[in-house]
Amino acid sequence: MLSCTILHFGKKRYDRAIIDPVSCTGCGYCTMFCVMDCILLQPDGFYTVDLDRCIGCRSCKVNCPFEAVIILPPKEDA
Repeated sequence: MLSCTILHFGKKRYDRAIIDPVSCTGCGYCTMFCVMDCILLQPDGFYTVDLDRCIGCRSCKVNCPFEAVIILPPKEDA
């Protein structure tokens, strides 16, 4: 699906989600609502976002009860 998006729309310029490890309690709600299945539980118990797969839909942010998901603006091309 990602390759199709890049093929038809060019380089993605979506917002990017990151998870604040201080605010995150590890409940996993963000993973349940991620449409791209790009939020991964690491061996150390923290969740991370695969930024190459994240489309910036904000579903994880909206559904996080602890406001641990932060949406960063798209990277500007240099």
